Amino acid sequence: MNIQVEELSGYMLNGNVAKSWSYLETATYGKDSMAFYDALKECMYFIGELWEENAITVADEHIASHVCKTLLSYKYYHSVRKTPEVRPLRRKKAMFLCVDGEMHDLGIHMVSNYFHEHGWETQCLGASLPLNEAVEYAEKFQPDVIGLSANIPYHLPAINQYILALEQLPFGPAIMVGGKLASNHDLEFHCPPNTMIIRNLTEIEDLIKYMGTVQHGNAINV
Repeated sequence: MNIQVEELSGYMLNGNVAKSWSYLETATYGKDSMAFYDALKECMYFIGELWEENAITVADEHIASHVCKTLLSYKYYHSVRKTPEVRPLRRKKAMFLCVDGEMHDLGIHMVSNYFHEHGWETQCLGASLPLNEAVEYAEKFQPDVIGLSANIPYHLPAINQYILALEQLPFGPAIMVGGKLASNHDLEFHCPPNTMIIRNLTEIEDLIKYMGTVQHGNAINV
């Protein structure tokens, strides 16, 4: 994938949705949509590093985040238009959310989009969802997979709390955890054994293939 992270990040920091979209469409033409999402992820990580180094302001980072969300909406719209609707007897379901206090939800929007593109019925509940509301919605929606996201070690106790509560649901959803916390730490030592740890977006492809071959309620450590 021929992506120049600094160039694309510059378009995003300038709030230029049109140039960002054109650049991504050209660079990822003919490739699986995961290439599109992975490029956005790399840019947002780069922009986050610029913010940590005080090279950009909070306002700059918010502009780039807004562009990223707009691009994800464009991508979702185009994928829905291109993909013929398939109506199996029962579509697999997935819901995605950030634990309470986690405000960075771009990653789960990407993952939710990708699941939807592969025929799943998805719901993305966004940033900072309280545990009781996550459980309440899951009871109503009854997903096969529940994806949790967190980015800093401070949220590790919350991740465990969410997993333990959601594992008690009677329909037995598989629980997956992603985000920077999963990428940078060995969560296998901190999470229940059946938790699926997703370290990067490319592992989502393997997970979707796997979930197409197992019955509702199974889980793996990808």
